[in-house]
Amino acid sequence: MTAVAALFLLVAGLVLSPDPSLRMLWYLVVPILPATFLVNTTLWRSVCPLATLNDLGNRLATPRPITPRGTTMLSLGGLLLFHLMVPARRVVLNVNGPALAITIVAVAGLALALGRRYLVRSAFCNAMCPVLPVEQLYGQAPLVPMPRGRCASCSTCTPRGCLDLAGSRALVQVIGRTRRTTAWLRTPHGLFMAGLPGFIIGYGLLTDGTLATAPITYATTLGWSLASVAIVASLALGARVDSTRLFPLLGGVSGLLYYWFAGPAVAGAFGAGAWCAFGIRLLGMGLATLWLWRAWPRDAGTPATL
Repeated sequence: MTAVAALFLLVAGLVLSPDPSLRMLWYLVVPILPATFLVNTTLWRSVCPLATLNDLGNRLATPRPITPRGTTMLSLGGLLLFHLMVPARRVVLNVNGPALAITIVAVAGLALALGRRYLVRSAFCNAMCPVLPVEQLYGQAPLVPMPRGRCASCSTCTPRGCLDLAGSRALVQVIGRTRRTTAWLRTPHGLFMAGLPGFIIGYGLLTDGTLATAPITYATTLGWSLASVAIVASLALGARVDSTRLFPLLGGVSGLLYYWFAGPAVAGAFGAGAWCAFGIRLLGMGLATLWLWRAWPRDAGTPATL
């Protein structure tokens, strides 16, 4: 429950002392998360306060198994939340503490409610969590092997695509048989992966604005995402690059791009110099490069070993 207490303290801080709370969350905590995903997604999934609320919801009622259709619909909801919430940072959430506090409380309530209705982590943590698609992409080749996190024993609440159960195979299980052809590009998760590098570029090129800038903000991230999808499609359809190489390439490139933009953003938020931005870029992009080397297939789609 320590993580939940920290979440409540954050919410209080966003209301009572928004500026330092926003700076700590967006430019200290959040930039660390992708690095933990590259090392092993278990690091975050073991301490995530929303996962704790999901678990708490299990104890408040008698949850039931989720149907395959339910999993699909909630997964689509998670992808939609990602594309709604991340650009909203530029519109309001980066600068408005109370608005972010309300958003966090709403998502926390969703985690609690879904945990109360459906078994274990099947509905929120393994379906509707907006961070899950990124975890699955970066979880293809964890740099450090770790035991299963929260679930000491497995009830198979999520038969396919559970990071805690399937580990590095979670992503290919979500994509399914379409990964054997270019049909994966037409799946929701396939489009998400293909568009993520462009999405990161689009977000990184934007600056914080007001609600009036929402149309251009969402148009920019969408436009760059579509351009990214087009490039990936040309690699898959034209150059015949198969999914065993494209999946890790998309994860590595996304990590590289994230820390390229995160370095100056973090340094600027804390008034640090160019040396700080360079250092963050060097560390983050170095980790992403190491991850890509680790994930790159050497033979028959098998990741390299360290």
